[in-house]
Amino acid sequence: MQPMRIVHISDTHIARDRPERAAGLEACVAWIDGLEQPPDAVVHTGDIAHNGRVEEYRTARALLDRLAAPYFVLPGNRDDRRNLATVFDDGRHIREDMPFVQYAVEDLAVRLIVVDSLNEGVSKGRLCPERLAHIRAMLETDTARPACLFLHHPPFEVAVGPYPRHFEPWAGAEALTAELQRHRHVRGIFCGHVHRAFDTAVAGVRASVVSCLADDLRWDRPERAKRGLPVLGVHEIAADVPAAA
Repeated sequence: MQPMRIVHISDTHIARDRPERAAGLEACVAWIDGLEQPPDAVVHTGDIAHNGRVEEYRTARALLDRLAAPYFVLPGNRDDRRNLATVFDDGRHIREDMPFVQYAVEDLAVRLIVVDSLNEGVSKGRLCPERLAHIRAMLETDTARPACLFLHHPPFEVAVGPYPRHFEPWAGAEALTAELQRHRHVRGIFCGHVHRAFDTAVAGVRASVVSCLADDLRWDRPERAKRGLPVLGVHEIAADVPAAA
């Protein structure tokens, strides 16, 4: 079975007074659609809009709708959960009235567990008991297929930048790590927020932070430009769960 191919983008920070950010997302969409091996899915891990305005989400959706592949979104700390849900309401995964923009994508070879780590009014993330219980339920629904988690804030320490921890309280990140240790079918955790790229492992699971798509806000811009590194992630995930040892 062919591995599933996922393109991961984050932190577009669309804003009316920064039209170059929308242009950057437009160019990114065209690049993704031009890939020789197209992705099975595209996931945007938050900070879609810089000010959380409806018009910003409408701009982002108009551009993301051009993607040939299905795409999925979640909120970051700069996002307004209600405005995001209103504009991206598809009647299936995202609904205007949902308490958190958190859902599972079930109709692909690899299940996508989309997590809402937004803590309104605070830059750092939060996973309350309600969201953690929902994550647990989504993971337990189908353990025969591999799953990947996507969220804005990394629930692991990031060894680049001035702040290694991006959850408050940190207990939420620890609770998620404990949950992952119970599930051998989780194959990746993919995040944004840090505006720098970083790779590690959590509870034996591959973990990755993608850099910021908004060029003017990308902290690792000089280094990545010099080395020709991309500002998005392309992940290939095996579509089977290894047999128990």
